[in-house]
Amino acid sequence: MNRTSITGLACLLAVAPVSYTHLRAHETPEPANSMPVSPPLSPAPVSAEALAAYRALLAGEPGALDRPPEGLELHQVTLPPAEELEYVLLDLDGDGGAELVVQMVAQPHQFNAVFHYGDGELSCWQYDIMEMSCRDYPLGDGAMVRQYDTGTGPNRYSNLYTVFRYLPDGETEECASLAVHQDTQEDGTEVFTYLVDDAEVDQDTFAAEFEELVGSRLLSLEDWTPATE
Repeated sequence: MNRTSITGLACLLAVAPVSYTHLRAHETPEPANSMPVSPPLSPAPVSAEALAAYRALLAGEPGALDRPPEGLELHQVTLPPAEELEYVLLDLDGDGGAELVVQMVAQPHQFNAVFHYGDGELSCWQYDIMEMSCRDYPLGDGAMVRQYDTGTGPNRYSNLYTVFRYLPDGETEECASLAVHQDTQEDGTEVFTYLVDDAEVDQDTFAAEFEELVGSRLLSLEDWTPATE
């Protein structure tokens, strides 16, 4: 899905967000009468009201959403059919309740979104449809990654990763940034530059930082539940 053909570390960067490297953790019992909570994730309670709101949204019921994300109107926030979606419940803002993270099955670059239920309202915190070069995906501890795979110059292709957390009001706080720039020289030679928090590092250091911050905390494919369930 990524354009780059970087060997070694770059193979990890190109594949990791799609393959969802497995995260080992203790088994968590499923709460009664709720959507399944994935075993690697910290269990967060889902109230009956939140559960009903999330299910209505996934089912495509009119009027399910109360607040659109900034810059969009309610009628502009539409979800693909439930058969094409998968979700995970995870406390993203640390308030003790689970947010709903939705994406297109195995294709988060085509659609991904985050929804929050609070004070009797269902809000959309993030909505990305058909961006293709960008996607957001959750990590097992509730942090998020925003990944861009795009051209950033005439002869440069970049993989950009921002690790961030949601705050209770839906705003975000950046935790770390990582980047790999692939520059093609006039003679066809490819030169790679690795950055961690805007500081240049060698490939091995970058690989270790990426694994610690992203790779080791990715969800597995099995952590996602079909939206029809």
